[in-house]
Amino acid sequence: MNEGETRTTEEICVRRECEKCGKPATWQLTYLHKNARANPASHGYGRDDVSWCSDKDVFVCDEHEKERRNIGEELGMDWCSAFPYGERFKHLFLYWKKKGGEE
Repeated sequence: MNEGETRTTEEICVRRECEKCGKPATWQLTYLHKNARANPASHGYGRDDVSWCSDKDVFVCDEHEKERRNIGEELGMDWCSAFPYGERFKHLFLYWKKKGGEE
């Protein structure tokens, strides 16, 4: 390693997987802490429109979407929104991963 040297890393854009089966995710489900608008621990705190806020994201495939939409009680949270994979929301599903397995 020398001063002024440049290092280049290679990354690949990958799609998030279903948390239940590992298939490519087709839904992002979002959850908020209970009483989000009045709860300082929530990203929805003090907001009128909380539909774009999220305290917990869950990515699932079509097969598990209905089942996982109802896990709010299990998480101690309330269901907020569901975003389908598609041109408008694909940025929610994609992330950069370093080639070689590291995120």
